[in-house]
Amino acid sequence: MAGRRILFVWELGDGLGHVSRMLPLARQLQGAGATCLFAVRNVENSHKIVGDTGMALLQAPITQPVTDYSGRAAIGAYGDILETVGYGRLDRLHPLLGAWDGLYQTVEPDLIVADYAPTALLAARGRVPALAIGDWFTLPPSTLDVFPHLRDSGPRIPERDLLAVVRDSQQRRNAPSPAALPGILDCAASAIITLPELDCYAHLRQHRAVGPLLPLPAPLASRRRDVDYFAYLSLGFRPTGKVLEALASMPVQGSVYLRDASTRQRDEWRDKGLTIHDSPQDMREMATNSAVIIHHGGLGTIETVFALGRPQMLVPRHLEQGVNAQMAGRLRLAVGMQTGGKFEPQHIVQALRHALDSTELHDNAARKAAELAERGPFNALESVADFCLTTLDKGKNPKGATR
Repeated sequence: MAGRRILFVWELGDGLGHVSRMLPLARQLQGAGATCLFAVRNVENSHKIVGDTGMALLQAPITQPVTDYSGRAAIGAYGDILETVGYGRLDRLHPLLGAWDGLYQTVEPDLIVADYAPTALLAARGRVPALAIGDWFTLPPSTLDVFPHLRDSGPRIPERDLLAVVRDSQQRRNAPSPAALPGILDCAASAIITLPELDCYAHLRQHRAVGPLLPLPAPLASRRRDVDYFAYLSLGFRPTGKVLEALASMPVQGSVYLRDASTRQRDEWRDKGLTIHDSPQDMREMATNSAVIIHHGGLGTIETVFALGRPQMLVPRHLEQGVNAQMAGRLRLAVGMQTGGKFEPQHIVQALRHALDSTELHDNAARKAAELAERGPFNALESVADFCLTTLDKGKNPKGATR
């Protein structure tokens, strides 16, 4: 194992969720003697959590995404996301793949671990073994003829057009091409590291989601609560202001951690009667004292609150979180608002009042926590790390040209 190099890559998406998801695995493999490196989309933010690990931090090859959607249909499938980052044009995709080639030639990894990094997987195809990890949104099934539709309207860009660009670039690189566009995600193995009931593609996969990498928290001992809510929200999402207006207008007690807020902005909401934290709060401590947890609908937070046993009120910012909210709602463990801020303060008041008063929601949340405690502990870290080590030890060859 000594000297074997594992390159962890993150290409698309924002925040620190992707690096945070890979870091426990990197620590585990580093402890087993592997040399672990990170190539990430955002070096500045990633340095905050990777900088003191002793692991090298590199800039991942990325391209400027298309952001002007005026006159264009909404994204309807994973292929549409790929089109925004260059897959619709050879003069954009080919240089990007060349940059990944250059990174691999420089680093010489024995294994790649990819989180939301489709181009990294495509560049590695036929050359370097790779493990893809992620959730339902970042890692749709690779064995289908087309990507599942995210909206009833379907994709706005024909996948055959994107596949033609992929094949052209792969031919120029003398690299194998997939038979269908989802095949760009095909690799040595994939691991959906979330609860199976939160994988909306579960019925389309050949393998069940492996569950969270790290154990979920234990259920709260009782339903005692001192306050009505704790909210973990981003002020960078403009409709968050409508949520805060509703909370300030209601005869309820609680507190808020506002991400992406300045000191002045936090003080302004304090002046309106809200309790605003200056720094992130421990979710278990907040849930212990709060009847309902309000947040945007990230899968990690949904899973944590499931395990703790509290009802949730979800305010999704975008399509991915909107689907998460729908899945949690179908399980009768949360109430959700319209995606993208299509609501008014009075709708927040109605939803929070329902979440606070619904015996069904509170009973379901307690039962779910007990069920997860019995199913757990969730610790996919060991099995995923074992796969990586076995792949390194056996020198496993990457998959071939087609499926």
